[in-house]
Amino acid sequence: LTLTNIAVTTRDYHSIAAIQKISASLLEKIGSYGANELGIIVETFDRNYQPVKSLIESLGGSVGFEYKYVSGLAAKIPANKIFTLAADSNVKKIYFDEMRFPLEMSYSTEPFLDWITLPASFAEINKFDDRPKLNGVSQDKEYTPQSDLIFSLEEATTVTLTEDQIQILMELIEPNTYWNPVAMDAVHAWALGDYGQGSLVVVIDTGIYAEHFMLEGSVIGGIDLSPDVGTEYEGWSRPDNHWHGTHVAGIIAGHGAILVHSSDPLYRAIARYAAPPPEASSLGYPGYHIIPLLGMAPYAQLYAVKVFPHTGAGVSTSMIINAIEYAISLKLEQGYDVDVISMSLGGPTTFDGRDLEAQVVDYATSVGITVVAAAGNEGPASMTVQSPGCTQSAITVAAAAHPVNTRVYWDYYYGKPGIGWQLFVSDIPQIYAFSSRGPTSDGRDKPDVAATGIFVLSAYIEPEQPQGLAWASGTSMATPAVSGAVALLNTYAEAFIPDATPLDYKQAIKNGAVWLEGYDEYDQGAGYLNAYNALVALTQDTSIGDTYQPLPEEYELADISNIPIVESGVYEGSIIDLKPGLNQEFIFKVTEATASITLEITNVDIRVRNPYKLNSFEIYIQSAKRTMYAYWIETANVWGDAEFVITDYGTTWAGWVTGVYSDLSTLQTAIEPGYVKIVIENDWTSSGPISCDFRIEVTAEPTTPDDIYSGTVEEDEWIVFPITPPAGAEKVILELWWENDWSAYPTSDLDMYVQWFNGTDWVMEPLIEGATLNSPERVVIEAPTIGGIYVIINGYAIWTGQPENWTLKVYYG
Repeated sequence: LTLTNIAVTTRDYHSIAAIQKISASLLEKIGSYGANELGIIVETFDRNYQPVKSLIESLGGSVGFEYKYVSGLAAKIPANKIFTLAADSNVKKIYFDEMRFPLEMSYSTEPFLDWITLPASFAEINKFDDRPKLNGVSQDKEYTPQSDLIFSLEEATTVTLTEDQIQILMELIEPNTYWNPVAMDAVHAWALGDYGQGSLVVVIDTGIYAEHFMLEGSVIGGIDLSPDVGTEYEGWSRPDNHWHGTHVAGIIAGHGAILVHSSDPLYRAIARYAAPPPEASSLGYPGYHIIPLLGMAPYAQLYAVKVFPHTGAGVSTSMIINAIEYAISLKLEQGYDVDVISMSLGGPTTFDGRDLEAQVVDYATSVGITVVAAAGNEGPASMTVQSPGCTQSAITVAAAAHPVNTRVYWDYYYGKPGIGWQLFVSDIPQIYAFSSRGPTSDGRDKPDVAATGIFVLSAYIEPEQPQGLAWASGTSMATPAVSGAVALLNTYAEAFIPDATPLDYKQAIKNGAVWLEGYDEYDQGAGYLNAYNALVALTQDTSIGDTYQPLPEEYELADISNIPIVESGVYEGSIIDLKPGLNQEFIFKVTEATASITLEITNVDIRVRNPYKLNSFEIYIQSAKRTMYAYWIETANVWGDAEFVITDYGTTWAGWVTGVYSDLSTLQTAIEPGYVKIVIENDWTSSGPISCDFRIEVTAEPTTPDDIYSGTVEEDEWIVFPITPPAGAEKVILELWWENDWSAYPTSDLDMYVQWFNGTDWVMEPLIEGATLNSPERVVIEAPTIGGIYVIINGYAIWTGQPENWTLKVYYG
């Protein structure tokens, strides 16, 4: 087995023992990086880090983080020195640092309104294919969050509000629900004198610009733990940091406002759908109207932990763990009374609630810190809540669209007074499509609560505009609203209920939530946030001091199927008068033998009720993967009869379908065993209920491999064995299947590499095609000459503690 700069004899099984400690995702990078540095997480047997740290430094590397509450450290080291590090007896395992991202809106689909004859002709409908889309699959190291729209301040004056002015405004802004504190009822907690004073919220994000007018005096400190450390961009409070963390901070503890005249477009949009923004004379600004920019807890204190770089790009899980540990150390070692950690971030996991990231969150909770985390932006399919949101002790937040916020935004965005009524007809908040849904893989209820996360106006920064404002959307924007509500609970509890715990706060948040009709607990948790109701629930709690019990030691994948298809079958039905923004989901189990999935939509009745004729269904079809983006079909607008067909490594559609987003990496997978989810939604911009008939047909066609190999593999174990293709074979397909695939919880991750003889040389091509999160893993070799093949199987992650049963199917052609 030959890698760049590393030589290991393939046929000597014992010679590869040293690399059993190296994760597959790290191994695949070693060859291409050579002497260049790689970021790694080193798991150790204990917390005596000095021997490992010294070795890393002697190999030309550097240690970034030494974890205090789990056994491990993060480092950078030349790739060609990793094998030497792995040979050390103090090292248990070495991982590649995976990425985590700020969770703003994962896709954007703005309706086209300049041509009001839609859908007079199918050619015009196809303009929907040009709508901008951002997706989780694009969230690599180059991905950065985008705002919906930057607010122009040319005709407005910004001010920072004093405590006295906030108290005056409290009497003036009701019943205008454009503002979060009114829509989610923080104002009645304020009326009790509870503005979040004395509560400290640690925001783990892109930093906070402490000098923004919305946040003056709120930010008591911060630290930069991001990749910017040591560069010209180091610093947690810089106007050239990404805006995401500052936007989040404004939703928690903002206390600013803009002064406008009654001719201002935003003033007029707010007045159109809610009460007019109040006249500002009583606040000392005669001749103006005031548009408050108030967080849920305007007196709360903030501490910034910058983990994402100034670009807003993703960072490794190790940096998130380090940031959580730092927040814990603030409380336990540095004298800060940390009450809340707010994390508008996340990523996938194969072991919901039990991985290292979840363990650190649970530890933070155990020392009295309430952790609030985003559910993720991978909805609307079930089982898509990400980590750390899937942690048992976190308060996990879904994103809702509020009627007033949404209508005001559409009016302002299009400059067409009244268009908001046409594009959002619901009078109650809606759970937006991208918001990740529960349950967790082991069947726990998630998310816990929903909050406004669509078109939220808050602080925005960029180097040329350090005092800006912008609208943004995502579970990122919903999460800080709940963090602010928890700050209010904490302020009250520290004065009157000193024994209240993070679990007490979560129970109060859930007990005070307002149920949204048309959605279930896996969409909205307990309902839409109501901070005052939560405060009342806390005061009425008869079991103060509750703590979390450990998760059960026995667990399995929850059965979420809701239609009677297993492996193959047919299910037909009708959807009658589905309201805008609501959906119906159909979940069924597929197996290794499943060959195709077909969805037919017929007899579509879109009953257009407004001049823009935008009524349509949206179709989502997701594979069996969980906690991540894995859609064969996403946001497909259906205007009439349509058909979608999923086969192994292929997806097609036909009929009155536009705007399809289909992820290339998902298209390159087989139909993986587990639960497939089909979501049929009435687009949230539709003007009224619509109907259709549908038919789901699933076929099975067991394959007949030319060769079959089987065995077991343990975690970290590497197995190497030869295969001899028949003479003249120009194509070899290898599929690695295993027992605990996506149809099981926890899901094991096995990886496969191949080395083969092309008639001249032994090559490892393709190198990483078989090292993914797919099940099965698949490698295709095509060449005029295919000699001997060595298959290398790695037990990358096996959570059961037992050897994993695997089967390799080989096809020649």
